[in-house]
Amino acid sequence: MSALSACGTARSEGKAAILRLVILLGPALLLAGAAFRVDEDAARWLGISIAVQFMAAGVLMAYFRTWSPPIGPSVLVCYVIGLCSFWLSTNFNHNQNDWYLHLVQALLVVAPLAVVAAYTLQQSGALLVQRARNLSRQISERRNWPSNLAECAALPEVKAFRESILFDATPALHLLESKRPEVRLCALAALEFRKHWRPTQAESVLALLRREVIPEVRAAAVMALANTDDRLIVEVVSEYLRDPDPKVRKATADALFWSTERRWSWIRFGVRKALNDPQLRHDGTLIREGQRLSSEAVNDLTAWAAEKGLIGLRSAQVLGVHYAGVLHERPDEAVPVLERVVGDPHAAPLLRIELARLMVANQVMEHELKEQLLDSANPAPLRLLVAENLLEAGPHVRAIVCLREIARLPNRELALTTASVVQRCLGVDLGLALGQSLPPLNSPRAVEITRRLMAWAAQPDVSDNVLESAFPTTYSRLSVH
Repeated sequence: MSALSACGTARSEGKAAILRLVILLGPALLLAGAAFRVDEDAARWLGISIAVQFMAAGVLMAYFRTWSPPIGPSVLVCYVIGLCSFWLSTNFNHNQNDWYLHLVQALLVVAPLAVVAAYTLQQSGALLVQRARNLSRQISERRNWPSNLAECAALPEVKAFRESILFDATPALHLLESKRPEVRLCALAALEFRKHWRPTQAESVLALLRREVIPEVRAAAVMALANTDDRLIVEVVSEYLRDPDPKVRKATADALFWSTERRWSWIRFGVRKALNDPQLRHDGTLIREGQRLSSEAVNDLTAWAAEKGLIGLRSAQVLGVHYAGVLHERPDEAVPVLERVVGDPHAAPLLRIELARLMVANQVMEHELKEQLLDSANPAPLRLLVAENLLEAGPHVRAIVCLREIARLPNRELALTTASVVQRCLGVDLGLALGQSLPPLNSPRAVEITRRLMAWAAQPDVSDNVLESAFPTTYSRLSVH
């Protein structure tokens, strides 16, 4: 069936190309017929006019790089040239009453007028309105729908419908009253990221969003309102960052965070509520890779990262994604900012840890900063991160001393993470299974691992004995040399 369809499409395109070529050469053919019905002097001028027509056709073919240029410009240029040359040529003809000459003149006059009329009709939007109505009826009467509701947005009719409602969204808004969710989703998909709305049109979509019970349709409604400049609507949409369905929350984040320069003050309270919602603690960051935050948003999130609880953690995660994008695009600007925040003891600890992970992962942290972060005045997770990074590069006295200090802290979760680093980087067997996740905090195995770690940490940490106790083989080899 697909091969037959492709063959039929190719035939129709070939016929259309031949028709355009015939219309393009129409003035030359009409003038050639007139040359046989006029006097010798007029025929000579018509011959020159025919040559000019072929030259004009050649120029159009070369300009459009096809032997069948678009009908509009071709007809307008060639027929106007043909009409002017015909009037000039017939002045030398004595027989002015020939019916064929009047027919040629009429055709050469009507054709440009028809082109102008068609262009005016097209620019008025009347053709698009009619096409939109036909597509709207086609969508509403469709019976064969994809099994997955979200796939309805990718139907060819939806793409054509989106193009047809460029000037007026009314046909799509009428479909929002349909009882079938597939029809409503198609209409909203055609309105996705619509910029220009007539009065009350965006409010109609917002009303649907508020009463809709199907998550896929709510997500499509959010995306339809993603580009509106109405502050009240944007503020209402920001509430759906806490929608019960994750698909709607994701769509809302995509709709809101694509442009925070002008809309951050409208959405900041909705964002704060979402970041501080315990039910959404597993959602992680709100923005995706590649999305950027405005300076105002960065300042607010930096302040929120200093707060205790869930909002501090998730704000730091959002800033981590933001700075990761900045580091990828403009590393020369991002690295000094990251170094300043990570090295600042007064900055939010969670933010320092998140950005330190980013710097370590991208290998942009200077050795001097790493040495500074090993100091006991810094948060233990930050010290552990840097110590692990230093030990992965080779023996490091201060990093080992730092691990022993962290291991003595009364925090079992931190102790298990430290044990993982000690066993992997120092080769000390603390009972952890390689390649497996850490055991539950209250399990007997976790208790035993913590006991072994404490025993290891109780060893002397004098600098002369650190390397010998941590790397006995390496230390003995270095001593021999």
